Amino acid sequence: CATLLTEDYISDGQYYSTKINNDEVKDCQITLIDGNEYRLIACSEKGQKIRMEIFDKEGHVLFDNKNHNYVKYWNFRMNSSVICTIKLSLADNTAKPDEIVLLVGFKK
Repeated sequence: CATLLTEDYISDGQYYSTKINNDEVKDCQITLIDGNEYRLIACSEKGQKIRMEIFDKEGHVLFDNKNHNYVKYWNFRMNSSVICTIKLSLADNTAKPDEIVLLVGFKK
């Protein structure tokens, strides 16, 4: 995962990691600040595809990597500050348990 946080991006200093089973959804909340350009990265220890869904506080889907062949990262710019919920799950519901990692970076 860390290799996807290229030199153009600075980590938010947090390392989000958790074990997950094939039938689980893990979520976390982060605050994204107006005017910043972000890179969100989701990957697994075993290289399995991870589904990454991002919602605003009203529950509107801002991004779902299922619609983009389960890409490992998403680059975007915020036009307003918002608290988001990021939901992570294994894309294959028959997959073996794994450890997933979420990294948040912002552009220098």
